[in-house]
Amino acid sequence: MLHAKRIHLPSQEYELTEDGRALTTFSLRGGRIGARFTLHGVDYLVRTHRFSGVYELLDADGTAVAATDRVSRSWNLTSSGRLVPFRQTAAAGREYTMLGDTGEPAGTIRRTGHLHTEATADLPGLELLLQVFALVAVLLRRRRKRAAAAVRTASLSGG
Repeated sequence: MLHAKRIHLPSQEYELTEDGRALTTFSLRGGRIGARFTLHGVDYLVRTHRFSGVYELLDADGTAVAATDRVSRSWNLTSSGRLVPFRQTAAAGREYTMLGDTGEPAGTIRRTGHLHTEATADLPGLELLLQVFALVAVLLRRRRKRAAAAVRTASLSGG
């Protein structure tokens, strides 16, 4: 099981552990860059397509390893011709369920912790790199929705 915990509350930097041992760190950044992380000595970039809500996982050479549809109530992760569906199963995107080949629940991604500053991913059958990517995509979606809400609030208040 993966566990992401925000390192410092005001920042968007997370420490990622797998079954209690340190795996990597990543920071959710603005603009077209979503997050960078290193896994088993290889650098990866999660690129955000700003207006579409689509995310791509790129390796160090810039080659696309995986991608998502628009991350929303239901979305798909695609890698090497494999399609992995996810469905929102709790309000406000607090939980997503990964569906297996038969359409039955096969794993989950949950936002947890005080102020939802943590997240866990239990995605058996999915390789570690794709588990990390799915978890980062859910956290990026949350950041994107919070930023959009802040813009709406500012525009409605005349600020």
